[in-house]
Parts: sequence; C-alpha cells; structure tokens
Amino acid sequence: MKDRDSAMQKMLMTKAALIGAVFLALMIPLQMIGGLVHERAERQRAVTQEIAASSTGRQVLAGPVLSLPYREEFDETVSDAKNATGTRVERRRIERVARFFPESQETTGKAGVSTKSRGIFRTRVFEWNGTLRGEFALDGRFSPERNRAGSTLVWGRPYVSVALVDPRGLAATPALHWNERELALERGSGLPHLAGGVHAAVPAFDPALPQRIAWRLAIGLNGTESLAMVPLAGRDLVRLASDWPHPGFGGQFLARPGASREGGFDAQWAMSALASKTQQQFADQVEGRAKCAEGICADRLEVRFVEPIDIYSLSDRAVKYGFLFIAVTFGCFMLFELLTGLPIHPAQYLLVGLALAVFFLLLIALSEHIAFGLAYAAATAACVALLGVYLSAALRGLVRGAAFSGMLAALYAALYGLLISEDNALLLGALLVFGLLAAAMMVTRRVDWYALGAPA
Repeated sequence: MKDRDSAMQKMLMTKAALIGAVFLALMIPLQMIGGLVHERAERQRAVTQEIAASSTGRQVLAGPVLSLPYREEFDETVSDAKNATGTRVERRRIERVARFFPESQETTGKAGVSTKSRGIFRTRVFEWNGTLRGEFALDGRFSPERNRAGSTLVWGRPYVSVALVDPRGLAATPALHWNERELALERGSGLPHLAGGVHAAVPAFDPALPQRIAWRLAIGLNGTESLAMVPLAGRDLVRLASDWPHPGFGGQFLARPGASREGGFDAQWAMSALASKTQQQFADQVEGRAKCAEGICADRLEVRFVEPIDIYSLSDRAVKYGFLFIAVTFGCFMLFELLTGLPIHPAQYLLVGLALAVFFLLLIALSEHIAFGLAYAAATAACVALLGVYLSAALRGLVRGAAFSGMLAALYAALYGLLISEDNALLLGALLVFGLLAAAMMVTRRVDWYALGAPA
C-alpha cells in the first residue's frame, strides 16, 4: 500500500514538473510576441520621424525679439618700434548687439489636427493659426556695453526676429505690424546660433528715449505631433485651442486647470519673467554662451496631440499579463484533475497555453487595422470560442468546457479594464491577482493534499 501511495505521489510530482516545464516553454512565444510589439512600435516612431523629415517636425516658436546692432569706436595707442615716437594710434571698432524682449505679450490661436498615413502606420499633424500681440517698452535707461568710456557709438539698423525650430512649417507668409505699420518679413531669424525663423527691419529708434512700441504678428504653422512656445515677454498670456480632444500638456509651464473640454481643449497659460529663466536661457543660446544640440534650448510650454489609444503600449501591457493568464488556467486545470481524477495530458496543457498566447498576437495584428476595442473583442471571441470547443472534448463535458471558457472570458474582461484604466492599472492589477489567489485558497481550503492521488 505504501509503495502504491509513493508511486502515486511520485506520478503527481512528475506531472507537476511536466506542467511547469510546459509553462516555462510558453514564455518563449510570449517573449517573441512582446518583441514583435516593440518592433512595431519602433516602426511607428520611425514613420513619424520620416513624415516629419519630409514635411515638418515638432514646432517650437519663440519671439519676437528686438535687436539693435551698434558699433563702438575709439582710438587706442599701441607700441610701434618703427615709429619715431615708439607708438601709434589705431582706430578700434567693436560690433555688438543689444537685445530687447517684449514687456507684455498675448498669444491666441487654434490648431486643427489631422492624420497622415504611411501604410498602416499613422501620425498626427496639425495646422495652427495664431495671433501674437504685445508691446516693447523702453524706459530710457538703456546703458550700452562699452570697452572705453567716452567712445563713439554708431547705431545700426534694428530688426525684430521670430525663431522657429522648423521654418518649413510656415503655412503662409506671416504678417507683422509695427506701430500699425506692416513690415516685410525675410527668411531667417537673423539671430546667431539660431537661424530658423523670420525677421524684419524696423524703423530706427533711440534706445535712450522712453517709448512704447506696439506690434502684432499673424502666423500660421504646420507641424507634427506637438506645438511648443517659449515665453520671452515680461508678462506672457497664451491661449491655445483645438478640436483635438486628447491633449497632453508638457514643458516647464503647466496649463491652468480646466484646459480640456468636450470635443477639444481650450488651454491658457499666464507667466512672468520674474518666475522663469527663459530670457537668460534664450540670450545665452543666441550669444553662444550655452551649447544646444538642436532646436531652442529654453523653458517652454507644450501641447502634444496625443493618440487617445496607443495600440502598441496597450498591447505591450497586455502581453505582460500573459504569464498570469496561462498560470491561472493551468492552476485551474490541475485543481480539476486533482479533484475529479480526470487526467489532462501535458500536450493538452501546451495547446491551451499556445491558444492563450496567440490571443496577444491576434490583438496586435487586428488593432493595426481596426479600433483597439473592436480588435480586443474580436481576439477574445475567437480565442474563447476555440478553447470552449476544445475544452468541451478535453474535459469530457460541455458544461465543463463552457465553465472554463466563461472563466477565460472574465479574465479577458478584467484585463481590458486594466488596459483602459491607465491611472489605476497597478491598483486594479494588484486587486485582480489578490482576488485570484483568494479564490484559489477558498476553493481548496478543505482539501486534504496528502490524500490526493491516494487509492480510494
């Protein structure tokens, strides 16, 4: 009798080891499917970069900035051995530029968002039409930089600049009004170390005299995925609206509460130069005192036109729960075997596990062509129906097959809830695992594990 009990226990241990080996083997296709998801996500990012390279990329706008070139001239005595006096007088000329930022600026505009496709991959592009208005205020206390007291200053032609990261995105020629006078804009920002943008020559002015200069700029920009602005004025008010209902706000300045609304968003920002370093950061880049890999390296506010459902990130999160699906299903099978005495072959475990893994492959493939929710429902229906038919025969009973299929359908429904609840995914996932463990413990709390497998 003891030999028979020992043999039965050994057989159970062998069966459990085989099932464990099958479980570990199924991690390989799950890892492969996870790698496929990452590969498709990388392809999506590559398509976005290709579209940006062939049209326009992410847009960043800064300005306007008023520049006043001037030249300092003075005489300097230098040594000269060839001269009878041993010295000579040379005329020194030093070129400089004074930069002025607006005292106040108000920016308003609306962005229309559409989609560009390359094959099955899509990316979001926008067209923003905006108006910038404000004032430059000179207090008459401007003190130009000098190398020599009493030197002569020769003022150059002032100009105003607007910097753009990708000037290809200009939808049409911007219109700039300077004290109600329209100015002709030219290509390039006119700023060193930051060439992209437009600039215009403005009427000459004396920086030593108090004065206020009103300006207005109408501009249209095309871009890909995001629009950012660098607030350079002493007081900045920005209002951006769009018909895109899923904005993502970023940068160093956050939008005021209530930015999103039904069918789009209407976001506002209010900033002060006293609370930011954007003017100094911008000036350091323009003058070459700060290195910048690309674009405009200054604090900014940003709106990203976010895809409401990123199928690749959702699929990646779903695959990470694949091991849980297989583990729960195998655990239920083993309990069924132990409690009913009806054997299930390891090959059947393997086939059921493969069917569960194929669900994730179906999900990513279908979601590239139809809405993610529909793709999830279709993949779930296909896998649950297949497993229901198979398990009815494997478990020798239609009711048993239907019960396991219902359990799997509930698991798939719970997983979908985890995927669409991004903020609470960790909490819901922890509760799901706890609930499954609690259910298994309650079902088996009266089981005599030593008696399992023993002859009746």
